[in-house]
Order: sequence, then C-alpha cells, then structure tokens
Amino acid sequence: MTAPLTPEQLANVARNLMVAKMFSLASCVMLFYDMVITFGQEVERIWMRKFTMVTALWFLNRYLSPLGYIVIIVSFHDPSWSKEVCNRYILFPEALKIVTAFVIGVVFIMRIYAIYSRRLSVVLFVVCLLAAELAVKIWAFTDGTSLALPEGLVGCILVGKHHKRFVFTWIAELVFDSVVFFLTLWRTVIQNRSLKGNTSSLINLVLRDGVIYFGVIFVANLVTVLLFLFATPNLKAVNASFSTLITSLMVSRLILNLRGAAVHGAVIDSQGPIAITMDTLPYDTHVECDAPASYPQMLFALRSDLSRHTK
Repeated sequence: MTAPLTPEQLANVARNLMVAKMFSLASCVMLFYDMVITFGQEVERIWMRKFTMVTALWFLNRYLSPLGYIVIIVSFHDPSWSKEVCNRYILFPEALKIVTAFVIGVVFIMRIYAIYSRRLSVVLFVVCLLAAELAVKIWAFTDGTSLALPEGLVGCILVGKHHKRFVFTWIAELVFDSVVFFLTLWRTVIQNRSLKGNTSSLINLVLRDGVIYFGVIFVANLVTVLLFLFATPNLKAVNASFSTLITSLMVSRLILNLRGAAVHGAVIDSQGPIAITMDTLPYDTHVECDAPASYPQMLFALRSDLSRHTK
C-alpha cells in the first residue's frame, strides 16, 4: 500500500495533471483551427479532384485523429468516467495511434517512392521499417494502463505499467520518421548538386516541404521520447497528444501544398513553362535527379506522368 501524499505532493500532481490536460486541449484546438483555415484549399485540391487512394488516405488522416481526440479530451476531463469505464476505454487511444501511424506511414512511403524514382529497394526498406514500427507499437501498447490518480483528481490517461517498455512506441515512431527525414534530406542534397540550381518549382517544393515538415515531426517525436525517459511519472505523456496531432497536421499541409503546386504551378524547362494540372498528388510521379544531363528527361517524364493522371 502506497503512503498517502503530502499536501505539497498532491498540489504538484494536480498542477502537472492540469498542465497535461491543457496542453492536450490546446493541441486539439490547434488541429481544428488548421482544419478551418485550410478548408477552402481542401475542397479545391482534394474533393474537387478525382477520387484516388490518396483521397482515402487524406480523409483518414484529416478526420480520424480529430474525431478520435474529441473522445480522448472528454476522457481527460469528464468526472463521470468510472475506473471500470476507463479500463475498458483505455484500448481506444492505443488503437487510434496504431491506425493513424499506419495511414501516415503509407503517405510517407508514397513520397519516398516518388522522390527516389520508384526505386524498389528504397521503398521496400521503408515498408519493412513501417511494419517494424507497427509491431513495436502493438507490443508496447499491450503494456498500457490508465494513470493512477489520487482521489479527487479526474482523468482517464493512457500510460505504461512499465514506462521503459511503453516509451518504445515513441522510439519506434522516431526511428521511422528519422529515416524518412534523412532520406528526403539526402535526396535534396543530391538533387541540388546534380542539377546545380536548374530545378523546377514543383520538384523543389516536393523536396523542400519534405525536409521542413519531416523536421518538425522529428523534433516533436524526439521531445516526446525524452519526456518519457526523463520526466516525472505524471508528466511523461504530456507531449504525446501534441506529437500525434502535429504529425497529422503536417501531413495534411504537405498534401495540400503538393496538390496546390500540381494544380497551379509550372515546371520550367529549356523550351519554356510546362503547365501542370492533375487530379492526383505527385506521389505517383517519379523524379530522376541523378545527373545534370537527365534534367530534360526528368521533366519530360514528370510531364508525361502528370498528363496521364489527368485523363
């Protein structure tokens, strides 16, 4: 039997719990705010285009996390949730995290497939890495339980029975995101060296946005891992909601930007601008960037692929 908390310890737990709740709520509001301000772009660039697999992935990423987190926020604040209800519910955030990780992972793989010119060896490596990440998440989440709170404090919050095992769900995600980030960064460096600045606006956008957005996701997941490893028990999961939701937000922004460039942008080659209009993301295109001499062929292939998708 654990000793009762002193008033000072109880106040500290209550303060940390409030910090975690408010940070999660703010993260959820951030995502909903972004959905509102980009809704016009979403209609134009997603729903007014033909339905593809990317449209389905967009829907799952865009709406699954926000709707799921409404339930999670309620579980943090609703005093009517009993211990029994919480114990039955606690698998919900685990399942939501696994599904969203799968959806986002598929989007990342499609990007790698595009920027690495459909190189199957690279794609298979990333696919295996995603499968390993999901397997580790399932293993780590079986250790999940609800946070034991002192009487009088409210919250149904997922933590691990053994924090060192539970943290592997975030370590696995960090490893996967890191590999995607550095693969994109490496491709960007190679592309800049080989083409010596003679790059199209679309290709630049594909690579630049990948580096920026994956960098944000990498930092968010790194902070989550460090908190799980070194923070006090009632603050270990404080960044978990933000990390999940900022990843969903960044992926949505990435898709919108790429579709915007594909619809409104132009590729410049030696013969002048090439108009780009397409109803799918440029994930389905391949970009050859291995040598300066390949630049005209790269643009021709890109133009051909984009034209094929608009038919």
